[in-house]
Amino acid sequence: MKVDYAFVAEAADSQGGLFYVTRGGADIHLLPPDFPKPLRIGAISFVVRILGEPHEVGQTYSVVYTIVDADGQTVNFRQEVEARFEAHPIDATRTTATVVTFRFYGFPVPDFGAYMFEVLYGEDRLAQVPFWVVPAAQQDGSDQPSEPTTS
Repeated sequence: MKVDYAFVAEAADSQGGLFYVTRGGADIHLLPPDFPKPLRIGAISFVVRILGEPHEVGQTYSVVYTIVDADGQTVNFRQEVEARFEAHPIDATRTTATVVTFRFYGFPVPDFGAYMFEVLYGEDRLAQVPFWVVPAAQQDGSDQPSEPTTS
């Protein structure tokens, strides 16, 4: 199993293996510096497509989706989702894919900084999608929070 793609957007939805996106790549969220904490992001979504291998057909896998801070601590979201792959209807060397979307409105984060949406299978990190919540006064790029580091 592997992640084919994972990305951030302002809004996203999926149905029947297809996804719909508005403002894909919206990874910087500007909020007033004196905004009350916890900070609430207006709208943020994540799109993930997971592919299986032919030997994984018919099996079910538990995939964990979570949002973490720069220190790797879970921040208000962790969900386990079952993924199952079937034989591809045309190409026997492939499987079907699973497309999932997560859409949040008013998602709370404790403070300004760097955050990461992660896709995990067991102890393996399959994907990371960074996003930043910064004070609007920092639009010029000075003193921007750094990208989250992971081990």
